[in-house]
Amino acid sequence: MLEVSAVIYLGAPIVHLTYDGVPGNLVRFFLLFSKSVDYLAPLFMLFSFNIYLRDLLSHKTDGVKRNALLLLSAEIVLLFGLILFIVARFSDWYFFYDELNHYHRAKGRVFATIIPAVCMILQIALISANYKNISKRVRFSLVLFLVIPILSSVLSLMTHGFYLSNLSTVFMAIVLYIFVVLDSNEAIEYAHKREVEILENYKRELEITVDERTKELRIANEKAEHLLLNILPESIARELTEHPDKTISQTYPNATILFTDIVGFTKMSSEMSAEQTVSMLNELVSLFDRRAKNEGIEKIKTIGDAYMAATGLTTESNSDGALKMIHFAQGLLSDVQQFNKKSPVQIKIRIGINSGNLVAGVIGKTKFIYDVWGDTVNVASRMESTGEPMQIHVSENTWLQTKDAVQYENPVLVEIKGKGKMNCYFMKM
Repeated sequence: MLEVSAVIYLGAPIVHLTYDGVPGNLVRFFLLFSKSVDYLAPLFMLFSFNIYLRDLLSHKTDGVKRNALLLLSAEIVLLFGLILFIVARFSDWYFFYDELNHYHRAKGRVFATIIPAVCMILQIALISANYKNISKRVRFSLVLFLVIPILSSVLSLMTHGFYLSNLSTVFMAIVLYIFVVLDSNEAIEYAHKREVEILENYKRELEITVDERTKELRIANEKAEHLLLNILPESIARELTEHPDKTISQTYPNATILFTDIVGFTKMSSEMSAEQTVSMLNELVSLFDRRAKNEGIEKIKTIGDAYMAATGLTTESNSDGALKMIHFAQGLLSDVQQFNKKSPVQIKIRIGINSGNLVAGVIGKTKFIYDVWGDTVNVASRMESTGEPMQIHVSENTWLQTKDAVQYENPVLVEIKGKGKMNCYFMKM
């Protein structure tokens, strides 16, 4: 609106200068029209400028009421100027043309200069009040746009035919346009840089968040893996993780199973509180677990006070699992002796061991358990139940695999349920 008004303001005097003093009714019409435009164009330019100022200062929080009052006052002055021009136009108060179409100023011409000047003074006050909130480049062009036309208007009022007011106003409108565009480009560039910075900061924060979540996930996976390894052998845990729906089962040709339980536990536990019973079992089983981990023994499970472990869980038939289990059993007896030195409750355990083929696998989909089955397991259980307190009782199969490294008592025929009489051996202590 400002630029269009400026172009009209610049072009209007051309008709006047070309045809001033040329007789004719049609020429008179064009002269009156061009001169009216010459009077009205500054009002529209200032009104456009006022709209620009309103938009420029709309996001400022300081002095909102004061800004609104100054902007409204400027618009009221311009509206008064428009009404005054309309009245003057019908009364020849601003200007008139004689019979020969010569232009003449009238007494009211001074108001055509005063009214825009008052509006510009209000706008200058508005710019001054918001001096710090406007960039230097725009601030400079705003002041020029208002001050130069005021000075040129005074000269134009004092000198007839002096059109510096038109030229200066249009030139200042062009300067304002250029500086506003430059400032807008600078603001856009700054906004773009800020957007890039925000995106980079968001990217960095996102990377940090991803790293943190990845670390948390890794820790959670490690905890889950650790928990799984506490339940299952490593190879079984890996296979179950990779193939969760697969039935996990394996046959081992030469495994060794150990059973141990506490002698007289039922009577002992009846004389103790539940907390004391659980505390005692937890302390004892923890000793057994540490030893199993250190010696490479696979703990299978605990059933009440019974502890079940296995070795030789490999597809190879020749393994040292039986001998490893004997050493583990000796360690369990040492653990019990150490436990009794600190515990007010003195305990004794029986240990039974058997070697042979068995089947192992994972049972269930929830609260699953790794377990072993077969005759080898049943006989190992019988070795424990027919054993003696604080003795290691082994079957003939285990004896055959360890007799060269371990000393045993003479064989004893023992009636084994489901198997009949079998040679069994107590290790010499």
